[in-house]
Amino acid sequence: MKKIFYMILSLVLPFISHADNEGRSRRITPTVQAVAGVLPSVVNLSTEKIVSETQGRDLETWEKLFGFAPGTSGPKTDYSLGSGSIIDNSGLIVTSAHVVNRATKITVTLYDGSKFLARKLSSDELNDIALLQIIGIPEDKKITSIKMAAPGDLLLGESVIAVGNPYGLGSSISKGVLSAVGRKVVYHGETIFNDILQTDAAVYPGNSGGPLINLNAEMIGVSAAIHKEAKGISFAIPLQRVENTLSKWLIPERFRNISLGIVPANERLKDGKIRIYLQDVIRNSPAWKAGLRPGMNISGFNGEKLTSVMPLCRYLWKLTNKDEISLMMDNGKTINLQPEDITLNDGKLIAEMRLGISVKRLTIPLARALDYPFHDGVIISSPGEYSNKVKRGELLVQIGDVAIHNIEDIARALRNSSHGNTVPVGLVNIRKYGDKYYLTKKMLLMKLN
Repeated sequence: MKKIFYMILSLVLPFISHADNEGRSRRITPTVQAVAGVLPSVVNLSTEKIVSETQGRDLETWEKLFGFAPGTSGPKTDYSLGSGSIIDNSGLIVTSAHVVNRATKITVTLYDGSKFLARKLSSDELNDIALLQIIGIPEDKKITSIKMAAPGDLLLGESVIAVGNPYGLGSSISKGVLSAVGRKVVYHGETIFNDILQTDAAVYPGNSGGPLINLNAEMIGVSAAIHKEAKGISFAIPLQRVENTLSKWLIPERFRNISLGIVPANERLKDGKIRIYLQDVIRNSPAWKAGLRPGMNISGFNGEKLTSVMPLCRYLWKLTNKDEISLMMDNGKTINLQPEDITLNDGKLIAEMRLGISVKRLTIPLARALDYPFHDGVIISSPGEYSNKVKRGELLVQIGDVAIHNIEDIARALRNSSHGNTVPVGLVNIRKYGDKYYLTKKMLLMKLN
């Protein structure tokens, strides 16, 4: 009897297995495929946040412009959870500025569960975009960068997926449709933005900074905010603006003491074609000396045709003084460039001359003496003419869109500044009560001397 049973089972099993595989394959929808393709590129961000007594009076750009708040769990928590997307295999991450703008420590959790610290490289609070870099990645660690859609490649009504870490729950998704494109934001009668994406994909605290993707697993935007008074309405920064902000940051001048001189950008024209162009050229740089000027179009670099600005940006930020790059212009001409070494003037001297403030490096011994929760940075040693607004011992954390980690960053931030212009300067006041630190961030407009 047993022998007959096993004979029947051996005949039936292949059909069961086949039916099971067929059923499973029917469940692998485009949504399932897109999610599987993007999850390795999405990270969980946990931050030790600044606890501030003046949060209510602090400048919240999005609150004022939109009338709704960024999707965070609230400003008075000691820890914040957000999301980000890996945009380069070496560990660069794009996220929302409001996720990290008051962070004293940023921890990145990758898809495989491994954790690393990250530092903020640049932040643009008006556009709500920040650039981070993971610290201490082993050389054999595989990092997967996210795929990006072509600039402006958006279809009203197409299926979209918000990926992130709502409430700290890793690798969560929500699906919806692209409800509107080109949503305008008007402030005091002036149009600030006219390109915001609207979706009904559910976005919760922790989704902020994570990618909004299409069914090709391509990022089309960065989830930024939820409407306070309307469920089912969420907003995202469009990829084209994200890329053009990153383009200003991913240049060799930001990362080492060399200069090439080009700041690229891209846009989708009305006929659907992608235009890659120079949004800026630094004066007296190798690019400037070679005749390049703002507004010129680029068709490719190093023999490769460009359909997006990001491949060029990923190449530029890694340039050294030994590298060369050939730019193909849209007129068919090729221009060969090599970065030049530059000498940065003393950042302390520049701060005194251009901003009228004195600064000093926050060393580990000094941080211990002051009982500050930081290991490095730059502090104000004399506020000069700003004594009514700035205090000695405050931490200098940002000039313009450049995060300040050391004295050299001050020189980079102010190198191309002009007399009479104003620049936003970010400062943090630090106080301690018991075992808890209270830090207040403020932004001041300082006029350059």
